[in-house]
Amino acid sequence: VNFDNIVYGKDDVKISTRMANAQVMQQLAKQDPLLLTGSADLFSSNKNYLTDYSTFSLSDRSGRNIQFGVREHAMGAIANGICYDGYFHPSCATFLVFSDYMRAAIRVAALSNLHSLFLFTHDSIAVGEDGPTHQPVEVVASLRCIPNLYVVRPADREELVGAWQLYYSEKNRPFAFILTRQDIPTLDEISVAERRSGVMRGGYIAKLEKKQLRCIVISCGSELSIALQAAEKFEDVRVVSMPCMERFDEQPLDWKEYVLPTNCRSRVVIEAGISMPWYKYAGIDGEYICVERFGFSGSKDDLFYENGITVENLIQKIGD
Repeated sequence: VNFDNIVYGKDDVKISTRMANAQVMQQLAKQDPLLLTGSADLFSSNKNYLTDYSTFSLSDRSGRNIQFGVREHAMGAIANGICYDGYFHPSCATFLVFSDYMRAAIRVAALSNLHSLFLFTHDSIAVGEDGPTHQPVEVVASLRCIPNLYVVRPADREELVGAWQLYYSEKNRPFAFILTRQDIPTLDEISVAERRSGVMRGGYIAKLEKKQLRCIVISCGSELSIALQAAEKFEDVRVVSMPCMERFDEQPLDWKEYVLPTNCRSRVVIEAGISMPWYKYAGIDGEYICVERFGFSGSKDDLFYENGITVENLIQKIGD
């Protein structure tokens, strides 16, 4: 697969990663005839339908889209079954909060070294009006607990391309892509090459400090743009993008030390989920802007404000 050919519309200053994923998948499908996808009755929301191809059925065995219906566990199990022959690249999609219904299938994929791809959209309390039942506060953390599963939460469309590059480079483990419903900024202050290659290493420096390093802000997904905005107010603050913890943890010690130098213990984490997975990077000295409770029904902006996931709150934490 040639990722240099992956392009986006010129006017996509803001785009959700679920929509970015839709654009990438349409282009990848033309290069990879073995790429299949399906959804648990949520194609219209997950945006992973391959528009140039038909739906698989008894009368159309050439279809590359699978209508799984509302049966997430069966969907994951079927995707795993397709993986076992080693030829096809199957993916399946649902809302992130429903990943618990298919957790056993995800776990089997991980322990069996299968190349299944699980696409999870509506990735945080930013789903807003759907209320706390649909807001996956703890779910990303629970997926990060599964050994051998790469959980990738890209911060924009170019990190999303990097996630697909990582998927095609690693054949013996499953992946979970964690994607936004809401539009988020395209982070063009970071070069395309840095964003894509940074995901391939799991974590990278998104903004380098201009003076002697005092504080490191660590983030991923939609919150990385907040981290970058806040860091503009300081010259001694570094921003690290951490889209895939599992990949970063496998990097050589010199890369990890370069990104997160041990002599800088002042660290702030910002993610719209529970703080538990981040303690290994920020430690007991760290500050955490995370979501430690179930949410409520409201707009994305109201929910982020009530939980302190704002530029203003992050600036205060960095300043302290």
